[in-house]
Amino acid sequence: MRLRRFQFKNFRLRPCSSLISLAPMSQRIRSSFGPSIIIAAAVVGTGELVIAPRLGASVGLSALWLIILGCVIKVFIQEEIGRHTILTGQTTLEAFNRVPGRLGPMSWAVWCWLPLLVGGTLSMGGVLAGVIQAMDLLHVPFPGWALAVIVTVMTSIILIAGRYGLIEKAAGVMVAGFTAMTIIALVLLQRTEFAVSFSQVLGGLRFQMPEHGFADAVAVFGVTGIGTSELLFYAYWCLEKGYAKDLATGAPRDPAVVAARVRGMRWDIAVALVIYTFSTIAFFILGATILHGAKDVPKGLDMVRTLSQMYTKTFGEWVFYLFAAGACIVCYSTFFVAMATWSRMIADNLRLISKDRSRFNPRRATNWTLGVLAVLYLALFVSFKQTPQWLIVTGGAIQTLTLPLFAIAVLIIRRQRKDPFRPGHWYDYVLYTTVTIITCAALYSVWGLIPKK
Repeated sequence: MRLRRFQFKNFRLRPCSSLISLAPMSQRIRSSFGPSIIIAAAVVGTGELVIAPRLGASVGLSALWLIILGCVIKVFIQEEIGRHTILTGQTTLEAFNRVPGRLGPMSWAVWCWLPLLVGGTLSMGGVLAGVIQAMDLLHVPFPGWALAVIVTVMTSIILIAGRYGLIEKAAGVMVAGFTAMTIIALVLLQRTEFAVSFSQVLGGLRFQMPEHGFADAVAVFGVTGIGTSELLFYAYWCLEKGYAKDLATGAPRDPAVVAARVRGMRWDIAVALVIYTFSTIAFFILGATILHGAKDVPKGLDMVRTLSQMYTKTFGEWVFYLFAAGACIVCYSTFFVAMATWSRMIADNLRLISKDRSRFNPRRATNWTLGVLAVLYLALFVSFKQTPQWLIVTGGAIQTLTLPLFAIAVLIIRRQRKDPFRPGHWYDYVLYTTVTIITCAALYSVWGLIPKK
C-alpha cells in the first residue's frame, strides 16, 4: 500500500537532489543539513534569549545543570520523529493519529497538541513584544501597536507568497552572528568583576532545584534546546527538505539511500545540538552573573533593555544598538518560523478531521490560518504588552507539562513501526530513559506548582 504524504504547496524549501543519490559520505551529510538548523533559529528567540537569562537572573548559576539537561535530553525524541518521517513520509500529527485510543475523529495524541498550540500562541505573543521592544530601542518612528501590525501583516504576506529561502538564510546568518557575539561576551566576562570561577560552575552542576524562580525553571526545561513545539515541527521541515519525497513515486526505495538519509539526519541534529547548547549556556551564564548580581530580572516593558546589560557591561555602551538589532532579528526569526509551522500544523489537523480529504486544499487552509494567527498574536501583544515575560514563561510551562504525552506517543509509534534501520538495544534503553526523565520532570513541575501550607 502506498503511503500518501501531505504536501504544502506554498512555503517550500528547494528539495536537495543529492539526497537521492549515492554521493560521497561528506556530500550526503552536507546535503542533509537544514531542518535542525531551521529549528535552532526558532529556538533562540524564546528559550535562549529570554528564558535562560531570566532564570539565571532569578537563581544564579544553581540551575546550570537544568539548562544542559533541557538541551540534551530531548534530541532522542527528535531523532525518533525524524526517523519515522524518513521511513513513512508522515507528518507529526499524521503519525500521532495512528496511536491507539480514538477520541472522536482523532487519536488522543493528536488532541494533546491543542494545549501545546495554546502555549505556543502565548509564547509568540511574548516574542512579538520582544521584537517591538527591540525596535523601540532602535528608535523606529512608529508607535508599538503600529509596529506590531506591520510585523504580523508583513510576515503573513511573505509566508503566503512563499518567499522563504532568502529570509531563512539571512535569519540564519544573523542568529549565528548574534550567538557568536554572545560566546565572545562570555569570554570577555572573565576579564570583569563578574568573572565565573570553576567552583561556581561545579556548584551549578549539582542536581538540585533552585529555591526561587520555580516557574522559570519549569519553563526552561520545556523550551531550552529543542522545545516541545519544535519537536513536533521537526517532521514538517524534514519533509520540506525532501527526506521522504521518493515515497510519492511509489517505486521501491533503495535501502542504501534511506540509510544515508538517517545518518545525515543524525548529523543534522548533532550539529544543531552543539550550536544551541553552547549558546544557551552562554546566555544563561551571562544572565546568572551580570543580571543576578545586579538583581535585574528581565520583565515588563524593559525586558529587552534589561537583557542588553549582558553585553553593555562586557563590551561597553557602544554595543547597545548592536544588541538591539541582534535581539530584533533573533526574536523575529523565532516569530517567523513558528508562525509558518503552526499554520501548517493547524492545516494538517484540519485535514485529519476533514470528511473528504481528497478535496481538502492545504494551501488555502494554511493561508487562512496565517491570518487567524496574526490576529491572535496582535491581541495578545495588546493585552499583555506590560508583561510579555508572563506569556513566554507560561507558554514554556505548558510545553514542559505536555512533553511527556508526546514522548509516550513517540514510543508507541516506534513499537508499531517495522524499522529495518533500527539501532541496537542501547538506543531503546536511552529512549526509554529519556521518556522517564521527561515524565518525572513534568510530575515534579506539577508538584512544585501546588501551593504549600
